[in-house]
Amino acid sequence: MSRVRALPAEHGSLDGRPVRMLVAGVRTDLPEVVLLPGLGAPGYLVPWVRQIATWTRATVLDLPGWRWGQARTCPATVADIGTAAAHWLVEQDRRDVVLLGHSTGAQAAVRTASLVGDRLAGVVLAGPTFDPAARTVPRLLRRAAPTLARERLAELPAVLPSYLHSGGLNLLRFLLDALRDRPEDRVGQLPVPVLVVTGEHDGFAPPAWAHHLATMAAGRCAILPGAHNACFPHPVQADAALREAVLAWTGPAAQGGWARTTT
Repeated sequence: MSRVRALPAEHGSLDGRPVRMLVAGVRTDLPEVVLLPGLGAPGYLVPWVRQIATWTRATVLDLPGWRWGQARTCPATVADIGTAAAHWLVEQDRRDVVLLGHSTGAQAAVRTASLVGDRLAGVVLAGPTFDPAARTVPRLLRRAAPTLARERLAELPAVLPSYLHSGGLNLLRFLLDALRDRPEDRVGQLPVPVLVVTGEHDGFAPPAWAHHLATMAAGRCAILPGAHNACFPHPVQADAALREAVLAWTGPAAQGGWARTTT
């Protein structure tokens, strides 16, 4: 089935509803990394999580929690996932966390950081969807063909079980909701340092868009090889960018503060 099974899962509750967490690694002197997957399919993040687990604890929140055609943990919208992640951080009393969202998870991470920025050491927006020129279905479809052509076939078994559990229609509704979201309206007000990461061939979150968001957030930007899910075939490069940013934010070189600079 999916490569998600390679990670230990923990089960709990969130706002009275079941929530699943995929966990790897142990907390060190560096912050825990909490990840929000795109379109509720955590499987493709596993290679990156394995890299993170070599230097700190990584926790993937399985939101919205697709099961048998329903989103059982929270409604499948960008705003609701962002709020659910914020509630989880509060309920679990997690602090000094690096919040990493990929794709629609990046959109949700912006919402979370706006709500509970005091609990975060930084935010990573990986493949942040969607740049304004792609926010209609026809335009998105035109971007999809060249982008998906550069993805790896091995990603399919990593995401397909989650997509099937969404029931299809709910996944489409989630995508349409994400098309209406405007992360640029919030990213400049985030109270924490920001890293924006994307693939050089990502048609959903092109490098120019990533640089634009990083500039708005006075943060860092890193361009990886690959397309939208660049972290799947290139987890070492993705993790190197992440760890470099985390060390800059919280390591000895930070010396009690963080610099708002774009690279």
